[in-house]
Amino acid sequence: MQSALPTETFHYLGPLFVLLVCFGLVCYFDVRWLVIPDALTAVLAVMGLLLQASDGFGSLAVSIASAATVIFLLWLIRDLHWRVTGRIGLGLGDVKFAGAAVIWFGPLLFPVFLFLAAAMGLLFLSAGALSGYARWRERLPFGPFLAASLVATWNLAFFNLNPIGLVS
Repeated sequence: MQSALPTETFHYLGPLFVLLVCFGLVCYFDVRWLVIPDALTAVLAVMGLLLQASDGFGSLAVSIASAATVIFLLWLIRDLHWRVTGRIGLGLGDVKFAGAAVIWFGPLLFPVFLFLAAAMGLLFLSAGALSGYARWRERLPFGPFLAASLVATWNLAFFNLNPIGLVS
């Protein structure tokens, strides 16, 4: 007897469920305490690695190298910003979360991921400024925008909808 739902549905819905749960938890923790728990980032990274392992060792190696590169580069930018301004502009949780996120969709879509997160953050701040709501003048939790961008970018990768025209 054939299953009512094809296997591809489970390959999509399972990871999507993980991403949506992580999205909710990141929003809760980052908005409330300005922190993304390491355990949450670790779960996201391990689930992404398991997903990539199903595509073979080459895909897994690229994912690990991409995550390490993203973490290093964003940490470098974070450190440089701190040295120039004396303020932390990007939290370490955001840096680690971005590293875990790139595992899910690969290095070619990382610019799209970062653009979407930044655009959502700017739209949020713009809407707040227009409405006169100024709660985020001091620090804006960037994790919710990174998490929403991860869900969107992973869907682009899953359905092979690469908006920048690169072959993945």
